[in-house]
Amino acid sequence: MAIDIPNDGISLRFKYGPHTIFLFVDRVASFDTISEQLLDVLRQRYPRGLFKGHPSLPDLTPVPPAGEDCHIKYGVPRNPRDLEAGWKALNTDNENPTTLRLKQNSVLAFSLQVNEESTPEFRVEIPAFEDDEE
Repeated sequence: MAIDIPNDGISLRFKYGPHTIFLFVDRVASFDTISEQLLDVLRQRYPRGLFKGHPSLPDLTPVPPAGEDCHIKYGVPRNPRDLEAGWKALNTDNENPTTLRLKQNSVLAFSLQVNEESTPEFRVEIPAFEDDEE
């Protein structure tokens, strides 16, 4: 007899600079909950901060420690088929992945905001695959 395992989650890809963080989140979880989950992962995985560009550059964005006031703003691609076309801010107030109609493996850019009123800047570095020249 097969066991029916409910699938109430969705995998989302969160991008910042050259980083991509895959998270499995509840489809009806608020974005406040998702932001806390993302911050926990960032604190564990990137204690020194996130690279803003190529890892060879020393420019880092610090990840705020637990207990410090920090808000995460999210963006969606202007063109889902061309991530280099830029990002537009996503209003996540009182929303969840289901209400925003996010699909499995949807891509979201994120910006760490200490001042909630500032305009988010979505820094996303898209890898380029170039043919090797001989």
